[in-house]
Amino acid sequence: MQKASRAWKKKGLQVALVPTMGALHEGHLALIRRAKTLADRVVVSAYVNPTQFNSKADLRKYPQSPRHDAALAGRAGADVLFRPGNLYAQDASTWVEETDCSRGRCGDRRPGHFRGVATVVTKLFNLVQPDVAVFGHKDRQQCEVIERIVRDLFLPVRIVCHPVVRERDGLPQSTRNRRLSPAQRGVAGQWSRILAKAARMGKGRADAAYRQGVKRMPGLRSEYAETSGGHLHVAARIGSVRLIDHRPLGRRR
Repeated sequence: MQKASRAWKKKGLQVALVPTMGALHEGHLALIRRAKTLADRVVVSAYVNPTQFNSKADLRKYPQSPRHDAALAGRAGADVLFRPGNLYAQDASTWVEETDCSRGRCGDRRPGHFRGVATVVTKLFNLVQPDVAVFGHKDRQQCEVIERIVRDLFLPVRIVCHPVVRERDGLPQSTRNRRLSPAQRGVAGQWSRILAKAARMGKGRADAAYRQGVKRMPGLRSEYAETSGGHLHVAARIGSVRLIDHRPLGRRR
């Protein structure tokens, strides 16, 4: 991967990276198409990173579809689907950790998650050596963490965070959505609509409105509701599936 990237750069070509964990969906494809407008070569990484999972069961359940991913990535404009086998030596002892943006929200509920994200993304940057990397804004806190790492470590890559890609009912596109039963999927859509309505009420009222709205939803367990950066951020579990979302405060859209 490094040799390929260096060869492209010797020819004066710009390289973009779209980091994923595979099981591509329309949200990922939007990132690939965006990357294609920003660089001459697009690399899509598909690596299920074990160090960002808090549950071994969740890691085992994460779907993988390499052939399907290759076909989708190619049609969206990717030049390479990079599927490394293992990015951690058996005695790996080096980590990248951000300690400010990773506080609160998912950072408080998923100990070590953002350390795993920061470490694997830094590894991917070293392997692919991109000029630009495109992430999805669905994982807003993740974007904040990666932007801070790039700034603090002087990494020569520009970070682009693409707007959230949503389903018709407002639920963000996510690989985890596949694990929802039809009934749970209906609950997830209702949950997303409650979040949107609560966020429109603005700062100071949104948190309470959201908690009241989801209080008696069947099969849903709210994990948190926090305002940060002008957005209402929430996480909830429907059955065993953990979902996250955020909406801007006070806006009608």
